[in-house]
This record gives sequence, structure tokens and C-alpha cells, in this order.
Amino acid sequence: MAHAYAPLGFRERRAAERVPTTLRGKAFPTASPGGRDCQIIDFSKRGARLRFEGDLPADDRMVVVVWSSGLAFQAQLRWRRADEMGVQFTGSRDLRRPAPPELEAIRALWLRRRPRLRRQAIIANPMILRQTKRWPRRLIGAQTDRSL
Repeated sequence: MAHAYAPLGFRERRAAERVPTTLRGKAFPTASPGGRDCQIIDFSKRGARLRFEGDLPADDRMVVVVWSSGLAFQAQLRWRRADEMGVQFTGSRDLRRPAPPELEAIRALWLRRRPRLRRQAIIANPMILRQTKRWPRRLIGAQTDRSL
């Protein structure tokens, strides 16, 4: 699929279609314990393009976490340019489930800092539909003809 910004005659070489996003992520290089905030610019089932503020992580292998959903991807660096890098996914984990020992510190950090929606905040949201009265089980003052 050619994009509007691609030169004429450009042929897409990707095996999976990429989807533009503005997801917030965090990249955890394997050599350092701290994660780096990033923005996931585009995403496919095989990889992603990440944008960083400041310097790029130096490691070639890392764990990329989509912060809103808790999906963690083991990733291998494919390319780097200025403030962006492309990674290829080599495996994935859902941080809502028990994690292997190498991901346990990342899971603990995500559980402490993940976005939470409290029930009262959801109920108070004007976009949430209020529960309406359901049809009464019995119609008062009306006879139903079941002989038809």
C-alpha cells in the first residue's frame, strides 16, 4: 500500500500493514534498568516506529511497552535516524498476566503507574449513557391477546 508522502513508483516492502498511531510507550533497553518514554508513530503486528525526546537508546535489543494496554514486545533494532528508530518484534507478553522473571520489574512498574479509571469517574462521565428504565414485565392496564 503506497502512502501519500511516498515517491511515485514507491512499492511497499513490508509484510504487514502499518497503522499510524500516537500511542504512548516506554522502551526498556536490556542493559539498563530504567525505561525511556517514547511515542509509537506507527505500528504493525511485526514491528513499530518509535520517536524519542533526546538521545536514542544505545542497545539493539529492548522491551517496548504500549503503556495504555500493558502489551510488552521484545524488540530488535532495525534502523535509527535522528530522533526515531524502527524495531522488529521478536515476542510479546500481556503485562496484566504473570510475567517471566526478566519482565517482572517492568510489570511491577507498569502496575504501579498504569492508567486507571475509577468506577466513580466512569459513572460521572457525561459521555456514559445513563441507565434507563426497562420495559415493564407486565403492561399495566393493557390486556395482551395470546390467542392470536
